[in-house]
Amino acid sequence: MLLRILTLIALLFAGFAHAQIQTQAQTKGDDAVVDAYQAYKQGNRAKLAQLLPQVQGHPLEAWVAYWELRTRLDIAQPQELQDFFTKYAGTYQEDRLRNDWLLLLGQRRDWDSFAANYANYRMNDDREVRCYALLVSYLSGGPYSREAVAEEVKRLWSLQRDADDGCALAASRLIDPQSGGLMKPDDAWHRARAAMEAGRDRAARQAVLMVAPDALPQFKELEASPTRFLTKGIIAFR
Repeated sequence: MLLRILTLIALLFAGFAHAQIQTQAQTKGDDAVVDAYQAYKQGNRAKLAQLLPQVQGHPLEAWVAYWELRTRLDIAQPQELQDFFTKYAGTYQEDRLRNDWLLLLGQRRDWDSFAANYANYRMNDDREVRCYALLVSYLSGGPYSREAVAEEVKRLWSLQRDADDGCALAASRLIDPQSGGLMKPDDAWHRARAAMEAGRDRAARQAVLMVAPDALPQFKELEASPTRFLTKGIIAFR
């Protein structure tokens, strides 16, 4: 995403330079956008709040507004989010912030707010958000069948490169015996094995803890030295 932002900024700057239509005020606005981007990378909330008024009306105003709100999303009030969604309705930045907000709502287990915001989510390109949505469907009894939810969660979880909260949470709920066996412990073992083969230890550890927390000491041995682990005669966890 950052590469896309930089490309967009470069194209806009190049367009202004070629057309030779920049006013002194616009030049100051360009400088403020660049400064805001640097402040965003540094997580400097105070600097972003100071710069935001300076880019009002700039073609990249929505980006600066996004950066400013994104850096303090954990403490932002719901009304601030709604104001942003209204002001920048239909833009990429609107839905990008909605994606970030949905992830935070999922981490907070605020399923009612998640469901209300997910209804307006357009891009639908985040697997973790999708897993949260499937879990909400499972917990609320719709709109997807329990079997369809389980199959999609299994697919999305297998595609996640590293450990995450959304897909792992959904998988753990569906592996729980109270789910009626919609997912099996073997699904977690398959996830752990595939992750180990790909060198993704955090994802493997997460899957092992889900179904066999007592195996964590052996897993740590395997993680530290596969050769030593095998020479001890321990062939596998199962």
